[in-house]
Amino acid sequence: MEWIINQLRVHPELAIFLTLFAGFWLGRLKIGKFSLGTVTSVLLVGVLVGQLNITVDGPMKAVFFLLFLFAVGYKVGPQFFRGLKKDGLPQVGFAVLMCIVSLVAPWILAKIMGYHVGEAAGLLAGSQTISAVIGVASDTINQMGISDAQKATFINAIPVAYAVTYIFGTAGSAWILASLGPKMLGGLDKVKADCKELEAQMGTSEADEPGFSPALRPVVFRAYKITNEWFGKGKKVSELETYLCKNDKRLFVERIRQRGVVKDVDPNLILRKNDEVVLSGRREFVIGEEDWIGPEVIDAQLLDFPAETLPVMVTHRTFAGETVAKIRAQKFMHGVSIRNIKRAGVNVPVLSKTVVDSGDILELTGLKHEVESAAKQMGYIDRPTNQTDMIFVGLGILLGGLFGALAIHLGGIPISLSTSGGALIAGLLFGWLRSKHPTFGGIPEPSLWV
Repeated sequence: MEWIINQLRVHPELAIFLTLFAGFWLGRLKIGKFSLGTVTSVLLVGVLVGQLNITVDGPMKAVFFLLFLFAVGYKVGPQFFRGLKKDGLPQVGFAVLMCIVSLVAPWILAKIMGYHVGEAAGLLAGSQTISAVIGVASDTINQMGISDAQKATFINAIPVAYAVTYIFGTAGSAWILASLGPKMLGGLDKVKADCKELEAQMGTSEADEPGFSPALRPVVFRAYKITNEWFGKGKKVSELETYLCKNDKRLFVERIRQRGVVKDVDPNLILRKNDEVVLSGRREFVIGEEDWIGPEVIDAQLLDFPAETLPVMVTHRTFAGETVAKIRAQKFMHGVSIRNIKRAGVNVPVLSKTVVDSGDILELTGLKHEVESAAKQMGYIDRPTNQTDMIFVGLGILLGGLFGALAIHLGGIPISLSTSGGALIAGLLFGWLRSKHPTFGGIPEPSLWV
């Protein structure tokens, strides 16, 4: 064991991977419904490993920290700047209030507990889960007119206080929101009722208990044999689609078989009893159609055709700020279903009244020519890639760091964003820029896992 500890001291990079391994493993463990989560567990393991007197070089810590902050800013950049618009002013005001409270409360507690500046900074960073405070506080302490030994004492205390208080900043906040929050809003039953009412207002009533879990494919292609007397002596394809749409079933005819022959779809093609049709759409719209059109059939020849799922970044102003219902009503969306919506890497419910923002990623599903035509109308086809635009990342962190290093002196006290704060601001700006000009600056989502 002593040999292993000595090797970790000689090779601190190995200590980092030990922390990652143990932290992620611990974060996956659950006691009942409680789990620390990977972030909190990695922080705690890092504190424990640090007790072995392992010193990690400053540049190594700074590089990873700058990458982390840039990634955070890049991920939320588009939403951050949209929040500054007029309709986001109430949220901005609330954010300012929370910033003031988040600063004043730890400051008062630090005074009461007699913490020095390093412990106070760690308390602020951990309790409010604001990682950028670590970098800003460290840079500020380094510019103070005190001895190097005092600087080291203060700076080394920051991550320890941060890791310990981070538990309450995450788990404590979750407990308050889940336990005390509903009571403050009138009780859990009232909160549940309000949520159901909001879901109905957002458009889930058109799906009426969709009955599928995220593990199921949200967009499907299913075949039916026509037996319903509604078709009578024949109905056009366009008439069937219109009828389904009027009954809150946004479905499209993708393929037809008549008298044993598979045919291409034409809006004026007449459908008759015993014909077989393939319908496409979101799963919640398709469920139950076998009770109306006719029995579902499983036929490889009829269902074996290529369908494409294409991620599209919304960049055209025509559609930014529009609801899903209005986008679905566009002529070019015929045959195309919105499979998924992602905003800053987070899934957004695909409801009729969901508002689509610029920079959102919409996954469109349908036949290839229909999907690609719709994608070009809405924005930029953001095909998945595993390559990070390192020119973009390197330039962003460099410019942000240089800007953050600028300082002004008030009463002899240096005030600056610090290189870490500058990297965060650069991430916000570059993330917003990417949403406006998506032809460059791509960063794969797995690279933003931080």
